[in-house]
Amino acid sequence: MLEARTFVDTLDSAKEILEKENAIFRGHYVIHDYIFASKDKSLPLEKLFLRLRLIPINIWNEKNVVVAKNSIVPVRKEFDTEEEGRAFIEENYSETFEFVYDFEREGWQYDIGSDQVDLEDIEGHPSIELKSDTVDGLQKLLNTFNIKNTIKGPSVVQIRKILNL
Repeated sequence: MLEARTFVDTLDSAKEILEKENAIFRGHYVIHDYIFASKDKSLPLEKLFLRLRLIPINIWNEKNVVVAKNSIVPVRKEFDTEEEGRAFIEENYSETFEFVYDFEREGWQYDIGSDQVDLEDIEGHPSIELKSDTVDGLQKLLNTFNIKNTIKGPSVVQIRKILNL
């Protein structure tokens, strides 16, 4: 799936567009991400990071704890508890990764046809994430929401800058 994210001053106009487009509300969610960086300083977060994701309000068909590694060889494992996720990180990644920051987001997910839109509040910073299976679909969403500038690279890097972490 292709994704694009932008930060905005308010989510009000996006909500109006979703209503006009007859978007289908999928649900409200809350996510708390713990971000781990490589201990190898030649590998910045843009290239490699590990995430422990807690999902206290979950609308997806997955467990409430997910460990994912963004890298050339990605890893994604689901767990029943935070303790299990942290134990997995300790056992498999404690020598190569270290915790650097965490943040929480609250979101509302919508479907527009086969595409998705997430309106999020990331610790007081409104954000819109657009998702589509096709380049044309993503471009249509960008045009629909009149989005000219999207963040480049992993969103966790931009979030770190915005939150001054």
